[in-house]
Amino acid sequence: MNINPKTKNALWIVFAVAIVAVCVIMFILNPGPEHIEDTNGADNYNLQTISEQDVVKQEMGARGTVREMETHLDIAGWSISDGIRYSSDKFTGVSMLYNTTLFKGSDIHVTLAEFEIKEGNFAFYIVFDGEVVGQVTPDDGAYSEFLLENVEKTGTLEYVIAGESASFEFVAPTDFES
Repeated sequence: MNINPKTKNALWIVFAVAIVAVCVIMFILNPGPEHIEDTNGADNYNLQTISEQDVVKQEMGARGTVREMETHLDIAGWSISDGIRYSSDKFTGVSMLYNTTLFKGSDIHVTLAEFEIKEGNFAFYIVFDGEVVGQVTPDDGAYSEFLLENVEKTGTLEYVIAGESASFEFVAPTDFES
């Protein structure tokens, strides 16, 4: 079938408009979770509405911009080359940052630099095979760490963040160690 060029261009325009319309409708119908307010006070950063079950299932999605920017950080002799700075001003929901397969006998070692929760409720979870095995919390020092040695089975490892109206910032290596 031979279509003249004007008809072909018109069909491409109709196709492009239809794709944009479908994307807009999908965004309107699924905008992410409703904004969750911080209800436990300015000095308490513990999650109130989001449960560990929500973190494991990761069905609620997230809203609020999480900015990522490559950086090089060198503090007190410890260096993160090609690190990523994660930050947000009003993050709500659950978002996975990293996942990999971990083999039996491996260690889980997570180090975050400049980890700060400024307001709202926020948590950084380590999930292994559908179970929360740990949480990295901000430390007064330059680095916040979590270590689990000699994992007993092969499985899926995920790093998941959860927040309720959270303002946070941390730097993580591009390649999380595991």
